Amino acid sequence: MRSLFAAAAFAVAGLCAGSFALAQTPPTAADTMAPMPPANWLFVQTADSVTFEGTTLTLKGVAPQTLMFTDRPERMTGDAPTAKFVEYWTSGKSDFEKDPPNATLSVDVGGKAYLSVIELTNPQLSGDTLTYTVKVLGDAPPASGKLASLFIDWWYGPGWGPRRYWGPGPWGPGPGGACWRGPYGGLHCRPAWAW
Repeated sequence: MRSLFAAAAFAVAGLCAGSFALAQTPPTAADTMAPMPPANWLFVQTADSVTFEGTTLTLKGVAPQTLMFTDRPERMTGDAPTAKFVEYWTSGKSDFEKDPPNATLSVDVGGKAYLSVIELTNPQLSGDTLTYTVKVLGDAPPASGKLASLFIDWWYGPGWGPRRYWGPGPWGPGPGGACWRGPYGGLHCRPAWAW
């Protein structure tokens, strides 16, 4: 698993940058909306710094958007407000509370990348500080570091939340979430629980 996440950490850097740009442009009535197809999604959270003490991992300066991506059945990007991601943790049909995800933390410690594999539970968001209770599965995270990226293990989505609408008309195609083509032609999605 470590090699999967390590490869993903480097391969997804450009994808995340593009996805974040798309996240800033919500769909409009002119966009062609489609139902969000079922897929395995990987989430990415970034933060200015991280600390680890006991069983508590604290991300400080966490980005307001949690990015998501998949490569099956089609390469797709997505986004969700970090606050909505935390809310969904215990409210979905197959939520993370029932099946805690594994994650790989990539963090800069003295100019060197440091990777650790952990299991996440109990997310708590206060402003731009996000904490998790963690179980260490490999090397323990460093006591502190900067430029943190947290790659969170698979979520099979979309989730089945209430129908959502965009703008003045019923642009949302269904209760599971929606996708639209971004400016570069790629499919960008947002699950229903992220609105």
